Amino acid sequence: MIVGIDLGTTNSLVGIYQDGQVKLIPNAFGEFLTPSVVALDDNDEIIVGKIAKERLVTHPDKTVSQFKRFMGTKHELKLGSRTYKAEELSSFIIRKLIDDVETYLGKEVDEVIVSVPAYFNDAQRYATKLAGQFAGVKIDRIINEPSAAALAKRSMLNQEDQSLIVVDFGGGTLDISVVELFDNIVEIVSIAGDNRLGGEDFTSVIAEEFLVANQLNKEAISREFYGKVLVQAEKVKLELNSKEEVQMVVLDEEKEFSLVLTYQRFYELCKPLLVRVKSVLDRALLDANNSYVTSNHFVLVGGTSKLRLVQDFLSYCTKQIMEVSVDPDLIIARGCALLAGIKERQGEIRDLLLSDICPFTLGIEIVGDHFSPIIERNSSLPASRIEYYSTSYLGQSQVKIRIYQGEMMKASQNLFLGELDVPVPINHQINESFTVRFTYDLNGILDVEVKIDSTQKVFSRAILQDSITLTEQEIKIKQAELSRYKINAQETEIYQFLVEKSNRLYAMLLGKRRNELMTATIQFEEQVNQASMYHLPKIYQSFSRYLDQVERGL
Repeated sequence: MIVGIDLGTTNSLVGIYQDGQVKLIPNAFGEFLTPSVVALDDNDEIIVGKIAKERLVTHPDKTVSQFKRFMGTKHELKLGSRTYKAEELSSFIIRKLIDDVETYLGKEVDEVIVSVPAYFNDAQRYATKLAGQFAGVKIDRIINEPSAAALAKRSMLNQEDQSLIVVDFGGGTLDISVVELFDNIVEIVSIAGDNRLGGEDFTSVIAEEFLVANQLNKEAISREFYGKVLVQAEKVKLELNSKEEVQMVVLDEEKEFSLVLTYQRFYELCKPLLVRVKSVLDRALLDANNSYVTSNHFVLVGGTSKLRLVQDFLSYCTKQIMEVSVDPDLIIARGCALLAGIKERQGEIRDLLLSDICPFTLGIEIVGDHFSPIIERNSSLPASRIEYYSTSYLGQSQVKIRIYQGEMMKASQNLFLGELDVPVPINHQINESFTVRFTYDLNGILDVEVKIDSTQKVFSRAILQDSITLTEQEIKIKQAELSRYKINAQETEIYQFLVEKSNRLYAMLLGKRRNELMTATIQFEEQVNQASMYHLPKIYQSFSRYLDQVERGL
């Protein structure tokens, strides 16, 4: 039996496809939602789900939640005297859901399909498969959460041809996808996301406002007290869905602390978070060449999309009232269960075809720490692309192909995947030319092939998910720790601003316009390096005007 699991930051669900329909499986409490919380009981035994959640306040040192945010990293979380990685903790959730299915149906689970945020990188996807291995079950297929939601929505529609914008806003991540439905095909057109933005951030905003209002320092209060603050902040967040004003009260050692929070104040506090939501929405629509949207195009997914605040903001963006027709908490699990039915070739749904895309850009490093894209984000999978290169100097005997994933202009600011050393014929007359082919499949395996033009020799390497050893965060930290040997023009605020703006625009562009921006930025950096202090203002002004022109063209 194959089951589908929505492995969420806050809650997880499991479902199956049986007798021509999706069935979500309840846990021991008769509920579909199982909290993604792991704890140690008084005997230091692992407990999972609703019971564990109850210990978040009472036993914060022996309880962990929100660990999905650390999937695919080396970050370890403390559980009492023990330490666990996120994939180990996730395996406890998967095992609990499988036990619930086997108890409920009396059948053994052979395989699991698990959903992940669309913007999960290869390390995070591999960690998810690893969690399945730890739980003692096979995870052969991972599905992007927006794809699962689109699949579920497709099964509910009588109208086959339709465009959808799936807003998957969970406890810890945000993904927005543009999806086309036609015939028996569900095609993902574009994906944009933020792996560090979710409902927990909105809860934290209320908690921080509470601490400020009561002149409390987070570092000075106990973990138990802050746990109480977070619990009450979550309640206030949900109450503001239907009230204009809510009082928040927290007791600590017989002392009462309180805050009166209005909906308008909550909206103002969350503006920085909503700006990030708008940025993700704009990128998804830009990549799909889709500028006109209406509220009936939207499919809201995940608990955070149920917030009145989020729906009001999306209504503001579309100038129309946002409507929710399907329970956002359940739709991803329904899609996972449908995919399980497709994989088992069950009934009418066996002929449904789900296409997917690569949500990030894959490329190599070229001279000067510059990133050269080969498979650009939102390419349909499986994908195979070729780019042409040559040696950087005469007499070169070897080329090091360093492979990266990401959207930054500098190669070292992206996620390093691996490298391939390729010998080339020593040529003192001309630069040796060669091609680099990337082939990327649905299982996240990247095949790199280098072909030397003069000899027709081919060198290749498969970059598997488990070969990833560095996370994006680690690379950024390493980048920030680079020592500066002298004060120069590159350290001025104006220069840093222009470079960051260029990086932001580069991440939003594709194809020819992206290459043009890279060329212009390289020329700008060279001019700054060579110019005197007297000429810098003119160079800055010229490049700033160019960037403004690029931004107006988005």
